[in-house]
Amino acid sequence: MSRALFIGRSVLDVLALVDDFPGPDGKTKALANDLIPGGSSLNAAIVFSHLGGDATLATSMGAEGLVRNFVTDDLKKYGIDLRDICDDPSYHIPLSTVVSTRSLGARMIVNGAQDDCSRLKDGRDLFASDYNLIQLDQYEHPFVGQNFDDIRAFDGPVILDGGSWKEWSPDFLRLADVPIVSEVFLPEGPHAFAEMCNDLGLSRWAITRGTNGVIWHDGGSSGEIPAVSVAAVDTLGAGDIFHGAFCHAYAQTGKFVEALNSANRIAAKSCEFTGTRSWMRA
Repeated sequence: MSRALFIGRSVLDVLALVDDFPGPDGKTKALANDLIPGGSSLNAAIVFSHLGGDATLATSMGAEGLVRNFVTDDLKKYGIDLRDICDDPSYHIPLSTVVSTRSLGARMIVNGAQDDCSRLKDGRDLFASDYNLIQLDQYEHPFVGQNFDDIRAFDGPVILDGGSWKEWSPDFLRLADVPIVSEVFLPEGPHAFAEMCNDLGLSRWAITRGTNGVIWHDGGSSGEIPAVSVAAVDTLGAGDIFHGAFCHAYAQTGKFVEALNSANRIAAKSCEFTGTRSWMRA
């Protein structure tokens, strides 16, 4: 069984599915509502586990209470080995408000105001375990900084999930062996990202572009993977699902393009269903 460590922030997603976004000062009735634990690495860890892997999630849980218990119970249901890295009792799991449209298959997200936990537990023992890979999602920046040397010394690939550029993105890129980023990660475009990776000595990378598919580069080879045509209902978490599926396939085979193709298919399938979990039961 492949094993992976996912490091990133956990949130509680407050979801609403609507036909169309309301205009300014407008109202609309939800077609469905839900509360689902989320966060890039949390979702990826659940996908990794769902596909048959052994996933450990290092994340901040903080204060005891209803939200923490809800998130913890969900992770137990999916067999995730949870490691709480936060030692600050005043920290609270952020709430993320998500509105998705059925007509467009698009979403609007308002992230919680809570910053990453900066009062941390000693997490060095995490890196003594025998993982096939580590994934970082650019959150839990203080924890990653505290354990920078241990992550760099890890004897295996470090995968970066880069959604958007952040002031500390260069730190995460320096740790990455395989950055897989969204097309909005670097506004200057794929060529600028390719040059950045070349400057950092990164020869294996990919850019996900939604309905425009995936651009990849692997040493002296490069190419594109077309998007899978689906009747999209909800794209929430599709990038997270892509990364979880990629990590599972890559940990098993080490074949980069094959793993990207597998992740591309699974992420597309997930868009045919609402939320981040219902595709697993289809």
